[in-house]
Amino acid sequence: MVKSLVLENISVGFKLPQGVFYAVDDVSLNLHGGNFTAIIGESGCGKSVLGQAILNILPSGVVKKGRVLYNGEQVKKILSAFGIIPQNPSESLNPVRKIGKQMQDILAVHNITDGDNSYKKQCLRLFGLQEAERVLAAYPHELSGGMLQRVLCAMAVSSKPEWILADEPTKGLDEQVGAVVRKNLLTIKQDLRLSMLIITHDIALAQEVCDDVLVMYAGQVLEHNADIWHKPLHPYTKGFLQALPKNGLQVIPGKAPVPGESFTGCKFAARCPYCTTRCKEEMPAMQQVGNAEVRCFLYAEG
Repeated sequence: MVKSLVLENISVGFKLPQGVFYAVDDVSLNLHGGNFTAIIGESGCGKSVLGQAILNILPSGVVKKGRVLYNGEQVKKILSAFGIIPQNPSESLNPVRKIGKQMQDILAVHNITDGDNSYKKQCLRLFGLQEAERVLAAYPHELSGGMLQRVLCAMAVSSKPEWILADEPTKGLDEQVGAVVRKNLLTIKQDLRLSMLIITHDIALAQEVCDDVLVMYAGQVLEHNADIWHKPLHPYTKGFLQALPKNGLQVIPGKAPVPGESFTGCKFAARCPYCTTRCKEEMPAMQQVGNAEVRCFLYAEG
């Protein structure tokens, strides 16, 4: 049975001199198991903080509200059902420990025995690392960027997770290694049939790999849509896609809210071409539009 992940009114705040700044602001979602879901949006919109909230690995001192439910039960510690693919392999791996030792560390946490390294080799070969013995004996600096990215994917699946969180898996990588990432994620999807959340700026990655997309802006989810590339709903989503290079870099006028800025209405109102008085005075709720959800009064009844 594929298990679903439910977020109920999740808010994450950081304490500033002028008060608490909510990097994630009242996010409620039902993420179906078996899907690959992309989380996209501008830098600073709260994507990575939301990922940390799901895994319950937020730094100390933050203000957290709401609940994360996995298979109907509240998550109160690190969500062990998740594997993690971090960004930037060169910074994620310990430079003075061999790959085999680092993989063994992960297996030990999950009580998986592999004395003869056969399971580690199986995981590495799944991602095209046929010389698995050599890879296990190597230090990170002895492997190419593409090989290191494959190693991170092998590590993520080695704990036998039900879900994987990939945090900006193509950030800072050249096109060749980025193509390796996309191939690796498709391998996980097609061969292992896991569920995944992919936090990314890489629209090509989201289009090629993901089943549905969450669009975040100023800490809120504005749209959850499986057909976002053909039928975007929220004015921000439409502007975000028009600002892509292939669409002519039609930049959205204005700027996103700054940390600590207070609101009584829609957070996108100041930049929205459809803004009304209601948008400035009321915060819109998420509306169901077909199979999608959107936070906008354009789709409200009455």
